Amino acid sequence: MIKEVISFYYTLTDKDQKVIDASTQGHPLVFMTQSSQIISGLESVLIQMGPNEKKKVTVSAKDAYGSYNEKLVYKAHRSKLPKAQLQIGDVFEAGNGQQSFPVSVTGINKDEVTLDGNHPLAGQDLTFEVEIVQKRPATVAHVAHGHVHGNGGCHH
Repeated sequence: MIKEVISFYYTLTDKDQKVIDASTQGHPLVFMTQSSQIISGLESVLIQMGPNEKKKVTVSAKDAYGSYNEKLVYKAHRSKLPKAQLQIGDVFEAGNGQQSFPVSVTGINKDEVTLDGNHPLAGQDLTFEVEIVQKRPATVAHVAHGHVHGNGGCHH
């Protein structure tokens, strides 16, 4: 399958129809297919759509950020964290190098801190309203670098 570059507008809502995120008019999200740049459940729908097509789709948790995993919630001593002043919602990198992953502070009890390694949207079905702006084949440079280049080329 040939990789494509897809530009699209989106509005993401939760089960209560509360807007979680949205692209802004004039600034569509641009990604390259088959590159794990967006959730698989949404990518599979966008691949099937044509330019200017609009659709509302619900992506199941398993095809979005996965099921909520209780094993990714654990407690740590406050002294093990990178800063002394903590707040619920703070995010840190846990692990080392390529084995690192983000964790969120979800509880603070004196010297014990509860950390959650789940994505904030894990376990949730997500509803997207999408509109395809453009679809085109990915260039050799896009494929070689593994991502789409912005205006003016590659800046890394």
